[in-house]
Amino acid sequence: MNLPEVELMVGQMIVTDLRGLTLPEELGRMAAAGLVSGFLMFPGNDATPAQVRELTDDIRNISGEFPVILAIDQEGGRVSRLQAGFTEIPAMRGLGATRDERLAFEVGAVLGSELAAAGINVDFAPVADLDLNPENQVIGDRALSADPEVASRLCAALVRGLHSEKILACAKHFPGHGASREDSHQELPMVDADPETVRGRELAPFKAAMKAGADMVMVGHILYPALDKYHPATLSEKIITGLLREELGFQGVVVTDALEMKALEGIALEDRAFMAARAGADIILLSEGIDNARRVSMALCQAVITGALPVEKVCRSFERVTALKQKLLKQSDLPPESEVDRIAGSQANLKIAKSF
Repeated sequence: MNLPEVELMVGQMIVTDLRGLTLPEELGRMAAAGLVSGFLMFPGNDATPAQVRELTDDIRNISGEFPVILAIDQEGGRVSRLQAGFTEIPAMRGLGATRDERLAFEVGAVLGSELAAAGINVDFAPVADLDLNPENQVIGDRALSADPEVASRLCAALVRGLHSEKILACAKHFPGHGASREDSHQELPMVDADPETVRGRELAPFKAAMKAGADMVMVGHILYPALDKYHPATLSEKIITGLLREELGFQGVVVTDALEMKALEGIALEDRAFMAARAGADIILLSEGIDNARRVSMALCQAVITGALPVEKVCRSFERVTALKQKLLKQSDLPPESEVDRIAGSQANLKIAKSF
């Protein structure tokens, strides 16, 4: 396999951040050539629906052979990257308190309709973590419930709601971040639960999301000693390949949480990416600029060429990602630009948001 082929396959495994409302020229070239798979969007709190749509239309217009993943963290509550002119969805804890599957579906559909209007095609939601630890500030009210049964039903309904508007859903943060105390943005969290507890508690909402058709699962930087004594989930073959793929049967795309987070401090970025890919991750998520995307691309290409990273793994990830991309919203699926401001923040959507 020659270097350009390897670069293309590796490129389809990399999603990097795009900040603001302008596509930098180099990132545009990389996306057009397939050397990055897509972008994690941070348009800014003041970005209007029409402005976001203009940006996503520009990106679609430069897309080459491979459609571009345009992903965002639009959960509701405090993790909502789109704000100005969009419906303000309350935190998921409030939705969970209603225990109402129909409402959860409607909330997913509201999120989906507004993302589609803005040209976004993937939502890194729903949060499938459980609200288990009052000291956990990073998850907390982002989770639907402490009750696995309630969280499972509503997670599945949110997935179906997003899918009703052709937005791909990504359940996160596998195998569960809710019982930890630490914030993985700052340090490595640990969940000291036995395997039976994890299977009966943490995994339930993820299984429900997968059964509802979630196309992606995001793996978190969390240490589960009962599952893998030495590696956080993002870097663990036992968790990604053994548990998620083989035991739970997930056939979709596995994406890492952002690799620059301090939970993985002490491991070089290139090594983090290599370990995640070797463990079975299909998409390496980066959030701190184009230089990191270049570094990761070079490291993974070198690992493939030297045989340290089996080419078969990269081929399987490439196949999963390109299959996922066949499901992404096409330009013809999007509402007309003239309708964007009518859809986002509509009275019907506000009514649903105010019902919990």
